Amino acid sequence: MIFLLMALLAIILTLPLLLALRGPSTARGRREAALAIHRAQLAELHRDLAEARIAASEFAGAKLEIERRLLAADALSDTPLDGRAKWLLAATALAIPVMAFLLYLPGNTHQVPSEPHAQWAAQQAKAASQIDTFITELRAHLATVNPNSADASEGQALLAEALAEKAGALTPESITLFKESLANAPQNAAWRKLDEQRLIQAAVTQ
Repeated sequence: MIFLLMALLAIILTLPLLLALRGPSTARGRREAALAIHRAQLAELHRDLAEARIAASEFAGAKLEIERRLLAADALSDTPLDGRAKWLLAATALAIPVMAFLLYLPGNTHQVPSEPHAQWAAQQAKAASQIDTFITELRAHLATVNPNSADASEGQALLAEALAEKAGALTPESITLFKESLANAPQNAAWRKLDEQRLIQAAVTQ
């Protein structure tokens, strides 16, 4: 039922275009269309002169140019329109929504199987376990090094980042570790920029 309603809605949305194509064509060919345009321009030019929106000298020059275009358009030889293009446009307007609807019918699109929840949960648990192991190893490493050394500074930055990743946000412990890391980080240390960015982030969020 839902597919039938979708098809009807798609066709209904094309009705304004189809209704616009119902009326008879006012121009039978390129020559007649050009003549109609230039005649309308000439009539507008006369209105502008009558309402004093254009000077007489400008009127004369513009009138001469439009009359020249009228003569050139009158000399055009054109095959009259037979209306077949209008029917082709109408058929195309109907075919587009119908074909788009058919693409979404069952069996017409490639089915991409969704990832089982159990598999996704296992991957998440594995990633969390790896972070926990990494945090444990970093804590053990920091307990064996000089707390004022560059080695400790790097370890503190890595531990702070791991804690923030696990929590999904900067925690008080991770902020403290970033501060301690920045205090002892050499000026050319690769992790110094991380410390500074995280501390700026912490100041903004507080």
